[in-house]
Amino acid sequence: MKKNAKILLASAAGIAVLGVTVTALVLTAPRPEEETSSTPDIHESVDLFNYAADDISKLTISNENGEFAINRLGMEKWGIDEIPEDYANTAVYSTVMKNAAELTALQKVEENSGDLGKYGLDKPTSEFSLDFKDGKYDSIKCIVGNKNEGAGGWYFKLGDSDTVYLVNENDILFSQGKYLDYMLLSGFIPSFDGDNDVVSRLRISRKDLDRDIVLDKLPDADPELENTNVYVGYEISSHHDVLADDEKDMGILYGLFELVASSAEAINPTAEQLAEYGLDDPYCSAGMVLNDEVVKIDIGNAIYAVNSETGAVTDEITGYYGKLQGRDVVYVFPIDKLPWVKITVDDILYTQFLTPYIYNIDTVTFANGEGESHTVKIVGNDSDTATFTLDGEKQLYGPDFRSFYRYLLSCHAEKIYVGELTEDNTLIGSFEYKYRRSHDGTQGDGVDTVELYSSEEDLTCIIAVNGQVRYKVRRVYGVRYQTNFEAILNGGNIQEEY
Repeated sequence: MKKNAKILLASAAGIAVLGVTVTALVLTAPRPEEETSSTPDIHESVDLFNYAADDISKLTISNENGEFAINRLGMEKWGIDEIPEDYANTAVYSTVMKNAAELTALQKVEENSGDLGKYGLDKPTSEFSLDFKDGKYDSIKCIVGNKNEGAGGWYFKLGDSDTVYLVNENDILFSQGKYLDYMLLSGFIPSFDGDNDVVSRLRISRKDLDRDIVLDKLPDADPELENTNVYVGYEISSHHDVLADDEKDMGILYGLFELVASSAEAINPTAEQLAEYGLDDPYCSAGMVLNDEVVKIDIGNAIYAVNSETGAVTDEITGYYGKLQGRDVVYVFPIDKLPWVKITVDDILYTQFLTPYIYNIDTVTFANGEGESHTVKIVGNDSDTATFTLDGEKQLYGPDFRSFYRYLLSCHAEKIYVGELTEDNTLIGSFEYKYRRSHDGTQGDGVDTVELYSSEEDLTCIIAVNGQVRYKVRRVYGVRYQTNFEAILNGGNIQEEY
């Protein structure tokens, strides 16, 4: 089975920096100059400074999250000491450095203010400073005060001045962030290459599961076989080797290739941090064997939504803390990127577990619960020429037998059953497909047998395939089997629906 999975590339490194990325302003104002007017129009925009980002040697940011510095590493290249280069989102560095180098105020609010407190500038919400390579320019210190919600900006002043400005929120939103906002949040695993990559196994371990869910890749289908059973890519080997539905298992099989975090929470987490995030004893783990290498994610504590009006924590889960094997970082992953935390085996069950093409079958033997059995010999390869002989003697009417055969194939599994048969599970009947020599069975070796047992406790039928208990279906399928059994032998209407 092949699939071209695409990684969702995210250039943003957290909500704060994303806002910067989306609305960065490209300013072309001249270098700061002395004011030429003593009575400026306070409603006009004011060019505060305009430098080339590559001239900045260091941008230092300080706020309630702490202090960190973005250092120039080379031509248009920056980094944060605490973030390994492989983990960094270089695009965000570039955007933030450009925003920091070029700043225009929406307006001048008050020149030489005597009361900085009313703007929050006596106790700043954040500060940032620019240092320049080779002392090309003097260092600049910038102070950010309160937010003006109505104007969509922040009060601002330069460090050596008491003149207050209003600066567009998005232009200096970087000053409110933390160093972890500069982490790469996607592309953890290279894109799946359908021609060269093979996911041979997936294992999901979860605290609410009685047993792990394990999917193993099946051998590729023989391209020369036609009109045979529907082939699928994986079996659920942890649950009696039942087949997994290719249309339903894609998310859990290939989700690790498409993994995108919403934020990073810690680099090189301590034991205490791992315990805080629930990653010392993960709630869930999902690991795949990719080209003989294990790729794994551990998923810890849930993150709950907060009511925007009351501030109360709700019971809505928005994400989980997680950690990828080989990457010593704790991330937050949105719930829609973590299919492994809720999936059940019934969610990925291939319900049409045994659907042999009628003209690949040599004989069909069907029996009831009392041991009465009959065999139909099938000769021919199409509806115009095929004959159906009952017990070597009686020619069955073609449309009736084909209707009966379609009914047998309609036995779609509704859930996996991993229990054992008991004396309370009485045999309703069975049917056996014996394949023509060129078409061995897809589950047996030339022969597949299905047995139906009653389950009175939940009014269902238990299905055993080739002697192994596997599925449950609605009870009415077993009831219909008994009436159709009589109808094919003695005449009557075959009822395909149930």
